[in-house]
Amino acid sequence: GTSSMLTKAVGRFNKQRIPKLCLSSLRCRSETTAIVSCPSIPLNWKPPQPHRDFRRDFSTSSSTADATNRWSVIPPAALVEMSVGAIYCYSMFQLPLSTLSGVVCPAPDDFTTSQIIPVFSMAAGGLGLSSAALGTWVDKVGPVKAGTVGSLCWFSGLMTCAAASHLHSLPLLYLGYGGLGGAAWGLLYMTPVSATMKWFPDRRGLATGLTLSAFGAGAAIAPPLIDFFTTMHFVAPEFIGSATEVALTTLPDGTQSLTNDPSTKVVVATATDAAKVGLSEGVYKLGTGDSGATGAFASLACIYGGVSLVCSQFMKAPPAGWLPEGYVVDENSTAGTTIGVPADIAVRTHQFPLLWTTIFGNAIGGLALISSSKMIMTDIWSANLPSVVTASFATGYVAALGSANSFGRLTWAVASDKVGRKNAYSVFALGLPVMAGTPYLIKTAIESGESSAMLPLGMFIGGSTFVIANYGGIFSILPAYIADLYGSKYSNSIHGAALTAWSASAVCGPIGLAFLRSRAERNAIEDLMNGLGDGKFEEAFGTSSDNMDSLIESKTLTITRLMEVSDPGTIDPTPTLYNDVFYAGAGFIAAAAIANQLLKPPNVQKLIKEREGKIT
Repeated sequence: GTSSMLTKAVGRFNKQRIPKLCLSSLRCRSETTAIVSCPSIPLNWKPPQPHRDFRRDFSTSSSTADATNRWSVIPPAALVEMSVGAIYCYSMFQLPLSTLSGVVCPAPDDFTTSQIIPVFSMAAGGLGLSSAALGTWVDKVGPVKAGTVGSLCWFSGLMTCAAASHLHSLPLLYLGYGGLGGAAWGLLYMTPVSATMKWFPDRRGLATGLTLSAFGAGAAIAPPLIDFFTTMHFVAPEFIGSATEVALTTLPDGTQSLTNDPSTKVVVATATDAAKVGLSEGVYKLGTGDSGATGAFASLACIYGGVSLVCSQFMKAPPAGWLPEGYVVDENSTAGTTIGVPADIAVRTHQFPLLWTTIFGNAIGGLALISSSKMIMTDIWSANLPSVVTASFATGYVAALGSANSFGRLTWAVASDKVGRKNAYSVFALGLPVMAGTPYLIKTAIESGESSAMLPLGMFIGGSTFVIANYGGIFSILPAYIADLYGSKYSNSIHGAALTAWSASAVCGPIGLAFLRSRAERNAIEDLMNGLGDGKFEEAFGTSSDNMDSLIESKTLTITRLMEVSDPGTIDPTPTLYNDVFYAGAGFIAAAAIANQLLKPPNVQKLIKEREGKIT
């Protein structure tokens, strides 16, 4: 028996490539003595260890997956979220996109604010549609394939935006940022969350918080990066002279040209316009220079597309039914991993519309602020504090909002594990007085003058960062909130359906902001014209005030141009253009707070039994 056993051992040793043993040496009483006495076996010999593959730590397809392995999925998931988080910084592109031809200020053929703001809304709509339509597909193909497709969409979308800027094509801009960018947003946002939640059934809030805080961090890192590439590719237009020295003619379509050379079209940049790009006020030749948008989009496509593509290869899902060691859960409750209400049943419960309303109402104000944060900061505060609120200050403000978004996603997600998801959502109602009180802060700053405007500015920054931190918390808590309500088995599909509320808010928020701002701007222009008088108006613009519509459409007639020729002491109405936006945001937050209080958990077991009964 001993001889047979040792013969089998020899076979095992030979497979591990050890020196061949002499069978006669092994046929003795002591196995140890036999091995030691063999001269071909070194005393310190150990079986060779298999080569360790770097990706093995990230491979989670075997039944031996453990707690150490699950933490390895966080870094690649976070980097994927960080790369797509830059999509939130669309406001950084609004100035270069609106000055593609004029460069220093908008030209007649440049995109208007009301044309480019909805691009972000379309991207958000793409997020909701792709999440709802592809949620089941992501579960089926796994995070690697889904992340790869999303990365290719993100790269292609940004490159299409570069082509849109170069060709001055609005449809291409919508296709690139709104269509392809929206699809990438949905895939690269949803896939890492789904993977990490499956690895952390015991700490859902922490898992989503760590992953989605990286999404917010991406929005904080992107503004200086976008500013860097835009500045690097910026080319100043040809300067002709100051507005008082150059003779200009206003054409019937509202555009302006040189009097001595009618074929040379020009734009007139005010001090406010020129300060945004670091140039001097005056007359610039139209069609010269480069706003930097094309180069910035192309540079970011290579960076973000490459990072997300590489990191997607390391996102793995755990084996079916896997649980952390020592974690015991009641699989008959929503805390388990095998129970859940199918998405088609969940969306028909009375709880789902309440959850949808809670998401929509809390998100719409934050989205309106995020989508145009740089423009809002500049419009409201640069007139009162021109030495403080510079272009770089506005860029820093966008980055601060991104940091608040990231901080809120992590903090609220972790806190929700302790205080509960519903209680955390209830705190978001504190954004109501912040939004409703902002117009009063603006009014106080206008009346107090530059010397006392720093306090209102500080309060505005503090209040807006609080609102954005709450906004980030909405989405880091949401996956766990859904799992608590309906179970985790189908939570990814339900999450996709719930994100249509965010998409709706992303459409209504920015578009509503653009509409309310445009209406307020036109009213302000009419008020300034009425105070100016026809004679003074015609002297300044070379035409009658009856041509107001064509002058506004050609961007020749603006608030900044009117302020330059208005009587001393005239109050600049630009800071008040967003008052209606803030009041509307406060109303939506109130509606969300009411819906959240009415939201009660459904009877999951009853819903599942009803579904099984219908199937049978």
